[in-house]
Amino acid sequence: MRSLSIFVSFTVFLIGVEAQQIRLQPFLSGLSSPVYITTAKDGTGRLFVVQQRGIIKVVEPGSRTISDFLNITSKVSQTGTERGLLGLAFHPQFSTNGYFFVNYTRASDGATIVSRFKAINNNTIGDPNSERIIITIPQPYSNHNGGMIDFGPDGYLYIGMGDGGSANDPQARSQNINELLGKMLRIAPSVSESPSDPPYTIPPDNPYAGPTPGADEIYAIGLRNPWRWSFDRATGQLWAGDVGQNAIEEIDIILIGRNYGWRVYEGSQCTGLDPQLCAGGSNPINHTPPIYEYNHSNGRCSVTGGYVYRGIRRTFASGTYIYGDYCTGEIWIGGNSTPIIDTPRNISSFGEDDDGEIYVVGLGGTVDKIIRANASADFDGDARTDTAVFRPSEGVWYILNSSNNSFRAVQFGADGDIPTPEDFDGDYKTDIAVFRPSAGTFYILGSNGNIFFSVQWGSAGDIPTQADFDGDARADVAVFRPSEGVWYIRNSRDGSFRVQQFGISTDIPVAGDYNGDGRTDIAVFRKSTGTWYILSSQSNSFTAIQFGSSSDIPAQGDFDGDGKADISVFRESEGRWYRINSSNNSLAVIQFGSNADKPVVGDYDGDGRDDIAVWRAGFWYRLNSSNNSFSAIQFGISSDLPVPLYDVP
Repeated sequence: MRSLSIFVSFTVFLIGVEAQQIRLQPFLSGLSSPVYITTAKDGTGRLFVVQQRGIIKVVEPGSRTISDFLNITSKVSQTGTERGLLGLAFHPQFSTNGYFFVNYTRASDGATIVSRFKAINNNTIGDPNSERIIITIPQPYSNHNGGMIDFGPDGYLYIGMGDGGSANDPQARSQNINELLGKMLRIAPSVSESPSDPPYTIPPDNPYAGPTPGADEIYAIGLRNPWRWSFDRATGQLWAGDVGQNAIEEIDIILIGRNYGWRVYEGSQCTGLDPQLCAGGSNPINHTPPIYEYNHSNGRCSVTGGYVYRGIRRTFASGTYIYGDYCTGEIWIGGNSTPIIDTPRNISSFGEDDDGEIYVVGLGGTVDKIIRANASADFDGDARTDTAVFRPSEGVWYILNSSNNSFRAVQFGADGDIPTPEDFDGDYKTDIAVFRPSAGTFYILGSNGNIFFSVQWGSAGDIPTQADFDGDARADVAVFRPSEGVWYIRNSRDGSFRVQQFGISTDIPVAGDYNGDGRTDIAVFRKSTGTWYILSSQSNSFTAIQFGSSSDIPAQGDFDGDGKADISVFRESEGRWYRINSSNNSLAVIQFGSNADKPVVGDYDGDGRDDIAVWRAGFWYRLNSSNNSFSAIQFGISSDLPVPLYDVP
């Protein structure tokens, strides 16, 4: 990675068809030169952020509050550029042994240090006094330090090392099998507490292990600066972004014993530094070319390796490799020549959470989550809420598609049905659906293939509460039974069901993702006291918030675009909206609407934030969050049911 300068702009430019659906969702800000984010894989769901100056931050699940996990600033080089605290890896048995490992450049001489530390207090904080140095690698120059470490599926610790710095690998270290620089290393670090035991041992199948000439620690050679790399959690393959020099950036699949070419090759091109070692030369190396590469056009300069996507929310197709460029902030899918997102970030790293969802780390102090945009009542899949009504007297849905302003009418349902639009089939388009109380049955017309299916779930008197409670980006069939104060949820992920006592007979269900973990939380609004009761999907903890009055209509939505539902009410008697923004806990009061209006919250302008909107007997009035403009449209008649009222964000 090249010089790590600060970049502060925030506008995100979207490119191409996919970019209409892929967005960066703010997750953390105000960090100090973050360079990596990872998890402990210990079942806690915590995320750990490495800051270059020597502090590791921890983020508890369902929270955006960060605290110190480890502070070793006194040990770490503070010269900036490419030195500092650069890597973090948790031992596969971290939950029981508390060991984790870091990679940093030493303050005294800039040497690469890989150390083991131990977490204390039930693994909630790292002990800075528990360090045991595992390996020390001298660095002849200040750049090309690598820095990434991780445990592979084989249980060994992999260490990515740059070529030692300067330019053109002046001492040809990357091709020297007796040097550790310019290599992927693999070792078995000690978990012994005894100082007399060796700090690590060598995996017996390392290509130069034992009497074979070459350094025992080497796994693969010929790398320039493998700044960020990762293991595919499904296949175990190691994918690396190797930073180029002046022409080519490359993505490699790293295999044992292979030679990835530097300094003989930059990407797939011969550098001319050692022409006899190139193809056609007198003594060519057995070069393994990159799987993807790109040149330095349009300001591109330094690849940031990413991850093979295996997430549960189907943000990308499973098996898709995601990576970016540090200088331009562009993010690519696989070998596509056009980026899916052009961000304003200096992308220092990517990271995965326990669900396999991908995050983008910006050196300027941010972490964003890559999401696939999914607006409520979005029947055409353009990530914008469509204007739509259900006419009970006819059993017909009338939909005005926001993507092209086209109109369609669909016969589906009967008088007495309750609209239950949601994305049940997981194609990121809202499906037409109804709940028939007399039959206790959901009837669904899937947008993916126009397939019809029904689910017997509930009974007369139940309130349908369909939403994504299990986090797989598909709506679960669910009801709230007021007579019992019980929620009945059928998980789409595995067909299991959940019965949860939460609420009383007079409560209004207000399910929403209040903690921003991608799972809908069970929640109710108690009109008699104006109180919101929320059951966190992360911790199963209970929260009560006094906000509103008995005459208010709950109208939750993500109005500030932070990925968490905001508590919000529409007060008919005043025509006012009252809201607590989850991003900063601030209060917003907005005059919009009048008595007898119905709130129809949705993201109508497609900016990733829900818009304030009301339905007035066939008229729609909206306040667009993107530019604070007002719009009005006539669509429907007074007896219609406005669909966004039933597909709550």
